[in-house]
Amino acid sequence: MADDGKFPVDGEGLHRLPAQIVGQANRLHLVMLVLTLLMVPGALRALEPIDMEAYDMESPELNAQTTIDETFASSEVIVAFLVTVRDPVHIDLEESVPRTSTSDGQPDSTTFPPVTEIIESGEPWGGIDAPSGGILNLTLLREIDAKADLIRNHPINTTLKPLVNDVTGAQTDGVMTLPDIFRAFMANESILTRPSKDAFGNDVPPATDWSDCGELECLIFDDPNLTQDHIDLASQRLAEASDNTFLRWLSLDRGFRADMNAVSSGPIGGTLLGDGTWSSDLVGQGRWSASASWLLVQLDRGEMTEAGWTMSWKDAAQETSLRMTDEGLVVGGFRLVEGELVLHPPSYDEATCTAMVEEGRGPCSIEWSVMELEGMLRQHDQHSISLQVGQGVNVEVNRELQASAGLIALMGLAIAVLLFVSLRRPSDVAIVMVALGGALLWMQGLIGHLVTVTEWLGFSFIARSQFSNLLPILVMALGIDDSLHALHRYKEERGLGRSPEEATQITVRRVGRAILLTSLTTTAAFAANLFSDIAALRSFGVEAACGIFAAFLLTGIWAPVLRMSVDQWLERRGRSTAPVKKEERVPRLTVVPVQSGKWKHALVIAVLALLLTVPAAVGMARLEGDFAVEDFLDAESDFASGVNLVNERFSDEGEPAMLLLEGDVLDPQVFAGIEAFRQALDETPEDVPDKVTRTPDGSIDILALDEMVDLAIFSMLEDPAPFEAAGMDLDA
Repeated sequence: MADDGKFPVDGEGLHRLPAQIVGQANRLHLVMLVLTLLMVPGALRALEPIDMEAYDMESPELNAQTTIDETFASSEVIVAFLVTVRDPVHIDLEESVPRTSTSDGQPDSTTFPPVTEIIESGEPWGGIDAPSGGILNLTLLREIDAKADLIRNHPINTTLKPLVNDVTGAQTDGVMTLPDIFRAFMANESILTRPSKDAFGNDVPPATDWSDCGELECLIFDDPNLTQDHIDLASQRLAEASDNTFLRWLSLDRGFRADMNAVSSGPIGGTLLGDGTWSSDLVGQGRWSASASWLLVQLDRGEMTEAGWTMSWKDAAQETSLRMTDEGLVVGGFRLVEGELVLHPPSYDEATCTAMVEEGRGPCSIEWSVMELEGMLRQHDQHSISLQVGQGVNVEVNRELQASAGLIALMGLAIAVLLFVSLRRPSDVAIVMVALGGALLWMQGLIGHLVTVTEWLGFSFIARSQFSNLLPILVMALGIDDSLHALHRYKEERGLGRSPEEATQITVRRVGRAILLTSLTTTAAFAANLFSDIAALRSFGVEAACGIFAAFLLTGIWAPVLRMSVDQWLERRGRSTAPVKKEERVPRLTVVPVQSGKWKHALVIAVLALLLTVPAAVGMARLEGDFAVEDFLDAESDFASGVNLVNERFSDEGEPAMLLLEGDVLDPQVFAGIEAFRQALDETPEDVPDKVTRTPDGSIDILALDEMVDLAIFSMLEDPAPFEAAGMDLDA
């Protein structure tokens, strides 16, 4: 039976709520206004920076990592900088280095040489032509050494933790580079140039020496008379004496290149095999060469915490201030330059960070300090280019998110145009835009209040991530759809001669019920994310539910009520609000919906759908999940470039992994088990992929407690005095 507006069919109960909504429209508007204002604090709470920790999964491996971080408070944090050769064609010896800073003393990132000026990678084991030695060129080594000193003089130097070099055995102050290897080797402070003892106390001669340099005078690294020949000779001796461990500091294009004028000789054109032997090599004069190396910084996690820094982005104080500088607008840790956001990190020191903690703002994020370090190194890029790798991902993600904020205005304009095409009335467009804006605010407000309440209760299941940025799209898609259905139904009822009140009641009762059902089913679909092991996906399900609820309430229910109130206001001023009758739709536009319902056409459509579905299902079954940095970040960003360079030039290094051993680590069986584990990994079965990193000589790369004990024994045999001073009775 047709609905005549008097609701004789469905009974009193089904139209009571719409009637109450219409009868209390003014109060409803007031309630919506008050609730919207109450959502503002929650929205500000929700709009916190994205934290990549939200992608952590609940797994034994990550739980072990958490245990390590909590149990070993002074565990290390390694910050790596990739140092690459800059293509000589781009080097201008007249350019000013260091480059200029901004008016507030921060590195001006707009003056840095672009990453596109990095020299192309050579072939594996082929080296590069220019400059001589590549990254082992003396000029580049001096530049790298100067960059290391910049880090040592940075305020973060109070948290540096000493490093022991794997090539020379010498200890550094927490910053380790190629120059440190040469410095220890040329000063004869390396284990390679000193006699030692084996586990049985027998004398072991040095693996090599830096006392007989042939025609050259053996100089220390800091000697101003040092030449490229000294570096070439030292490189070859380091490679031979360290069982090629030295080569791990060089990129995969490392190679010994022939040069008749060189003072050293080595395996020209040779390839180091997995068993540590050389293949297809021709011994002759030349030098080692490569395109990239590392600058490593080790920080003490405990010292960082005491000094006011934190590794957790979400726990750190957020940089949200706006200020004007001589160079332009600074937004938090970014500066607006020609419509784009560039890095402008804050300058932190121990006094500043501890004060921020005491004020309740939270600790400083280590990522900002690392990005400032990178900026300082980039200021001094001339023959080399330095890129930070690993840290700073949260900074880059939030930079890209803030940089894309301008797209929201364009999206709003496009939506307004499309709404006008459909609704044909500016007031309808305005109502929908107000409802959409309110829905977005409500969504963020509900999320923010949910975060506050759950944290107060002692738990939290909201983990903001890049998935959260899909929510506005979801809300606008649902909101536009709901509002168009509601307003078109309202207009249709008005066209039948009904009053604004009657049209609104029918709209809320009929369309509102349909929208409620679709909202519930959509919420149920997103609720499946609650069973995910990834916090970001679980959170996305909850956040989506908040957005769907807001869209239903404001665009599906409130929008037609607001339309009614506007029409009532216009009618009180003597203006007609009845919709103008339009001519019938163009006949040819109705062909598809009308004809597709016929049996023969429906059968054809069903067959076509089946033919498309079957191959689509096969393709879906073959989909594989993978992770690529370009899927999350701008492929042209420095961060993405650094990751890609590492994958290209240091792919044999793999990624570090830690195994947590729980129990009595002083039990000899533990040490026997570690050695058995090492041997088992070294003999991988043929049908099992060998994915464990190996050193250039083919040895498996596992560092464990047993090796530390062995080193302590060797150290005690060489010099027992420190052990006796510590209370050890060596005669017992």
